[in-house]
Order: sequence, then structure tokens, then C-alpha cells
Amino acid sequence: MTTDLTIGPIERQVPDIGYLDGQVFDDLGIVQTAVARDTVYVSGIAPLTGGADGLYIVGVSFEEQLAYTLEVLDRSLAACGADRAGLVAWTVYTTDMHALTAAAPTLRAWVGEHPPTSTWVTVAGLIHPQQLLELTAIAVR
Repeated sequence: MTTDLTIGPIERQVPDIGYLDGQVFDDLGIVQTAVARDTVYVSGIAPLTGGADGLYIVGVSFEEQLAYTLEVLDRSLAACGADRAGLVAWTVYTTDMHALTAAAPTLRAWVGEHPPTSTWVTVAGLIHPQQLLELTAIAVR
């Protein structure tokens, strides 16, 4: 018996979801989402807007930045035909672990009855000096 392990083509995209300008992704040599079979990989989502002319922070507080990041995650998943019920894992990078810990009820409410595996990591800094978090995710569709 043989098993076919061919994944076929990988769908890579920078969907037009009202997030960062596509040129930012081109300049960094990355994409926002990649889909292999029915697994969706979402690049780090930061509470930022803008493009090649500059990146601008969305929200001052941790809660504001988290709310925006989760909105972009919803839009990123939808662009791939997935949703938060298919979320398998996420990693949250933060410069303020105390604020992330305090936001656990928000994260729990957002995932509802479909909690993912999770890793939280404290980092010294992120791409924007006022950025407090960044989130990557893996989901199925």
C-alpha cells in the first residue's frame, strides 16, 4: 500500500482585505497567507496600516491593538475560505506579557467553542516601536 503525500500547488496570496499595502509584502519577500491542501498559514499580523510610504500603528492600548489584529485575522481566514472555527494554533508575540495575560478573556471569547493551541512569547521589540503584539496562525478550511 502506498500513500500519496503530494501536496499539490500551494496557494500564496496577499488578499485585499484592508490591511497593509501589498507592496509591503513584496518588499519583505513574504505573503499574508499560504494554503497547502486545506491548511491555512497566516503570516504575522501586526496592528499596523500603511505601505511603502510608512507603517502606522493602529491603537495605543494593548486592547485596541489586539482587537484590530483579531479583525485582520478574521479577514485573512475568510479570504482563504476559512474562519475562526477552523483555527488550529496561534502564536502571540508581545512586548508586554502582563497585558497579554490580562487579555486572556478577550482571546477566549473571540475563539468561542473552538480554542486553538497557543504559544505566547515575550519579545524585546517588534517592527514598529509602538507595536505591542503580533500574531501568527494556522487554520484548516
